[in-house]
Amino acid sequence: MSRRDEGRRMRAPEPRRFRTQPIPAVPGRGRHAHQPARRSKGRFRGLSGSLAAGFLVLALLLAGVQFWATGQGQEGPGLPAVISQLAASLVALALQAVADRRRDLTGGLATAGVFVLVLGSLWFWWWL
Repeated sequence: MSRRDEGRRMRAPEPRRFRTQPIPAVPGRGRHAHQPARRSKGRFRGLSGSLAAGFLVLALLLAGVQFWATGQGQEGPGLPAVISQLAASLVALALQAVADRRRDLTGGLATAGVFVLVLGSLWFWWWL
């Protein structure tokens, strides 16, 4: 037996070929069907998201100022203002989570709710 014959025998096995085919995706069916976001609604959702996040930062800073002022023996902004700002910021974040996940009327109403809640709370606690 020559070396040439040995080389022929030592070939690597051929890869297996399975008869599988990809499952065809049917657009527009099911609960999680892909719907492209419209640009105008995407901008409003982005703005409401940044408002909700900024409102949470403001509420946390307000809580920090309250703790610092209490430690210094001063009044601070007051416990009702701190609690209401924290509660309103958590509700705004929950509404924003709904707005980010839903692209229908419920998502639009949640976006509007974020605007109303944040701007109304800022007007009530900071303007008056």
